[in-house]
Amino acid sequence: MTPIPDFTIAKLKIIDGGPNERGARLLASFELQIIGLIIEGCVLIENSVGVVRAGGPIGKTSQGHKASVAILDPVLKRALTRRIAAAYSGLTGREVADE
Repeated sequence: MTPIPDFTIAKLKIIDGGPNERGARLLASFELQIIGLIIEGCVLIENSVGVVRAGGPIGKTSQGHKASVAILDPVLKRALTRRIAAAYSGLTGREVADE
């Protein structure tokens, strides 16, 4: 079993955006603090069937180049999704499915 590094979720901002053209909704943004890094602009997304997932920030530079952070470790991604989903549910009173 892969050990999960210690991480902290900070600056959680509830957004509860409307669905995009694919039916996905931006529920919240947050800051991820992990192994000496602070990753701002992480997101909690709900897909068109109601399942949420956590993800890193995605954007573009002023020249149009992609700038993003991906969470490659599936164990870490699962733990992060569960923790941020629980925090979102605790603050909003709205239960979300994380699988």
